[in-house]
Amino acid sequence: MFIEYGKLSTKLYEMTKPVGFSIDGDIEYYYDKLKNCSGTILEAGVGTGRMMIPFLQKGLAIEGVDLSKEMLEQCEINMAKADVTGILYQGDLTKLNLNKQYEAIMMPTGSFCLLPREIIQDVLVSFFKHLKESGQLLIDIELPMWFKSDEISVANYPLSEDEGLLFTSTAKEIDWQEQKVSYIHRYELVEKGIVKETELSHFTLYWYGIKEFEEMLLKTGFSEISYEIGYGKNSQASLITFCAKK
Repeated sequence: MFIEYGKLSTKLYEMTKPVGFSIDGDIEYYYDKLKNCSGTILEAGVGTGRMMIPFLQKGLAIEGVDLSKEMLEQCEINMAKADVTGILYQGDLTKLNLNKQYEAIMMPTGSFCLLPREIIQDVLVSFFKHLKESGQLLIDIELPMWFKSDEISVANYPLSEDEGLLFTSTAKEIDWQEQKVSYIHRYELVEKGIVKETELSHFTLYWYGIKEFEEMLLKTGFSEISYEIGYGKNSQASLITFCAKK
């Protein structure tokens, strides 16, 4: 019934979060953490290359992996526009088998929280296996501090004089026991007042406590675990960045 990151949501993501668009300073933060990385970096959930492409332009060796075929196709287009080349993989993060190891693996800006809770430990194990000894893992997790049940937001994004995207987000519920919040996202391609295409997404975000996530990293085998809130600039932010070593 639902599709995650299909054609219309990819188009909207490209419009609202284009290549080089920094979300609360995430590009600058991650670049500062990884600018001295001598080996290859892997971005998990690379999407359309919003962060990967600026890193390539700055001379970092970085590859990307994503489950969404549509997102990766747009990333290829964006790399060509930016005149950079990079290696992309389509795959399930729990079953990565890239036959190589990385100096660092990163998953910025809450993408990790889109993964179902029941597969998280498998994802962390997969990351661990794909890191070199002393390799670095950087992951953002997000807390649902601003969630309001039944809140509806609507936005319109023109594509041309006759065509546009209509996006409706409905906050459904917060599940305290399962530590997740859910939304229904509706994407509509409208031409001259007529809906030509519709895409529905059941958008679920899972959250983790700081100690809880530290224990998950330790269980996987990571060490030297640290974290920063709000990229070190805002102690009241909902985003927490974990750093760990293999």
